[in-house]
Amino acid sequence: MELTRRTDYACRIIRAAYANKDAYVSVSDVADAESIPYAFARSIQHDLVHAGLLKTVRGAKGGLTLACDPATTTVLDVLTALQGPMNMSPCSADPEYCERCGGCEYHGIWKHADRLMQDYFESITLEKLFSGEVR
Repeated sequence: MELTRRTDYACRIIRAAYANKDAYVSVSDVADAESIPYAFARSIQHDLVHAGLLKTVRGAKGGLTLACDPATTTVLDVLTALQGPMNMSPCSADPEYCERCGGCEYHGIWKHADRLMQDYFESITLEKLFSGEVR
């Protein structure tokens, strides 16, 4: 499982929104500060709004801000909003993906690794992450 550049950029945008959580910050300012191409940042912003993680307001005093509660929103929420379910292998998500799943020695460890990874990312809230509680 590899995080895409889109997901990496989304994490940066969420961090910027958290850092400015009491105000709206322009997508342009976030893109510049985080070295994200502006058009890409706008596209990612739409995904994050659709997932309920950000909200936006248009206009001179508009921009983006967190729509979610950082105390309950997890890293897993952010990752799955961009990439969908987190799986090591397609067969760990869908046993019918591979005809060998029933007798494959690896299938069980892929599923176990998925659960460990999901549990770990689900245990880290944005509040814990950005307050420095988790490193």
